[in-house]
Amino acid sequence: MNQCKLFDNIIIHKACFTRRLFAVIMISMKDSVTRALSQYAAHAAVRFHMPGHKGRGVGRLPFDSALPYDVTELEYTDNLYTPSPNGIFRDEINFLKSLYGTAATLLTAGGATSAVFAALAACARRAPGLPVLCDRKAHLSVIHALALLGLEPIWLDAGTVSRENVGALSKKFENIKFSAVFATSPDYYGQARDIPALAELAKTLGAPLIVDNSHGSHLFFYDGGRLHPLRQGANLVIDSIHKTLPALTGAALLHAANGFSEDELRSALRLAVSTSPSYLISSSACACLHEMAERGEEAHAKLFERVARVRDELSALGYTLEPAYDPFRLCISDKNAENLYEFFADRGIVCEFYDGRTVVLLTSVRNTKEDFECFLSAARQFVPTPPPPKKPFIFCLPKHAIPLRDAVMRRSEIVPISCALGRVAAEPAAPYPPGIPLIVPGEIFDDSTIGALSGYGIDFVAVTAEAPRLT
Repeated sequence: MNQCKLFDNIIIHKACFTRRLFAVIMISMKDSVTRALSQYAAHAAVRFHMPGHKGRGVGRLPFDSALPYDVTELEYTDNLYTPSPNGIFRDEINFLKSLYGTAATLLTAGGATSAVFAALAACARRAPGLPVLCDRKAHLSVIHALALLGLEPIWLDAGTVSRENVGALSKKFENIKFSAVFATSPDYYGQARDIPALAELAKTLGAPLIVDNSHGSHLFFYDGGRLHPLRQGANLVIDSIHKTLPALTGAALLHAANGFSEDELRSALRLAVSTSPSYLISSSACACLHEMAERGEEAHAKLFERVARVRDELSALGYTLEPAYDPFRLCISDKNAENLYEFFADRGIVCEFYDGRTVVLLTSVRNTKEDFECFLSAARQFVPTPPPPKKPFIFCLPKHAIPLRDAVMRRSEIVPISCALGRVAAEPAAPYPPGIPLIVPGEIFDDSTIGALSGYGIDFVAVTAEAPRLT
């Protein structure tokens, strides 16, 4: 036999053995999706279907070994967004409904962005043309969804809503019909809205409450889930599970606690997603949630203890820790926040992000004891500096010139922010992270907004080319 041919055969047999060994391991997983993908990879079928890599490496890439499990919608791999009655995704949908105790829980491989769009679309279909009472500290994806759906926001500082002023707010908005009330909780810093109060407000206004819980997916698996919006009266909840749970980027959930059917949500979700969803993302999400169902509470209880010990030691070292609703988020404030971030990075510790005064660290059940020891070892070498007094954030809404959708759909141009005074925003302008717009399309750039954006290092903005200069 030709030596090269022999070598090729060895490689092929080794690859087949590896696939089958991996498949044996994966078949032990409890979710139907992972089992189906594993069985197909082990079969080593000759693939005359999408995707074009045919289950073979696309090059010398570290993730080539995952490609046999990256498939398309086949007869027995089902369709994530149009599942068959007896398909693998139906099993997982039923599992998720049981796990979360919901009327419907849908998995999406299109990130929380697709779930946000679907939630707003479902509400808009029920109440076409009605505005959304929207938390101003909403993510960019919310602004984009409102624009695409032609929904006008009426802005609400949701941070001021409490059970004490629900009555007054209900009176304020009693003559307005809303398609939905939208809130973001918790935020990037682990701060939360008063969801029970917002739920009460939404109920009095006759509108469903949507909560973007992208940064709080893990809270369902801690302390009986009492910190999760599903336990606090929200009607629709978005979980971006990849942010704080062990799933691939893009894995997200859309929950309906009550009032919405699965078919209703699924129809809305299909408006926002690819017809070729990632099976790798879907599989990772299912495997993650089965794991959390079995040991999520235990794992998060252990993580809570570790994070609490880190907090105690950091405080003893003189660090300033911001209080957070999310007990797993570490927010360290320092006069030299950028230096602190870089100090950690130089020692191989990469934090989520920093702003002018705070370094934010995201923890999860995949952070080991060794991770925290490594972090603390570095923290002991830095001399913290007390941050300057926190100034109350006073934000005046920019004046509104034209409807949101109108602004987005107009011809636009990019200008230096120094030239934006009096112009109308064509795109949201936001520091990222956290991705909260300081101005949204249709609003007018004023001195305050320009100053705030400049302070975040934003030098260029998009303005409408056709709108008049309103100075």
